[in-house]
Amino acid sequence: MGINLLTESMLGHWRAPSGVWQCEYQFGSRLIYVQHRNDEPPRARVAAAQRAVNAAWDDLPQVLKFAEQHCKAQMPELMRLYETYMPGESPFFVYSIHFDLDKPYPSYAISTNPDFDWDRILIDEDELGQVHRVCMEQYEPRHDFWVYVRRVGFQQFELGD
Repeated sequence: MGINLLTESMLGHWRAPSGVWQCEYQFGSRLIYVQHRNDEPPRARVAAAQRAVNAAWDDLPQVLKFAEQHCKAQMPELMRLYETYMPGESPFFVYSIHFDLDKPYPSYAISTNPDFDWDRILIDEDELGQVHRVCMEQYEPRHDFWVYVRRVGFQQFELGD
């Protein structure tokens, strides 16, 4: 998908709690945020974000895989069941891409995927060969679950703050 922040209308523009201003754009089901200083028009920061936004967008599948790898330690059973029985349907979704002021790289906000089949009942076999019915809902992360990831290069990521 070709993203052009310079020609797209802003969805919103407001002062953030940190005192900087934030521009909000929407492309499909994802949001893109670009911050700028209070005493400058947003155009320069939006133009700077434009130079990186398409590469950041193209890395969405890889950033999702990075977040999934991180979550293996936090929620191993969810990740095991997902990888075994539902590998084409990630339990996570990238909600937004952020171009924060004074940060050299964009970041991503990732949480639970609302389209993931959390009501699905799986037939799972344990290490003793016993078969059990397992509902994915019991492994759904809490509503305040978020993973923040920073893009530091082509398909290169680190956990954000």
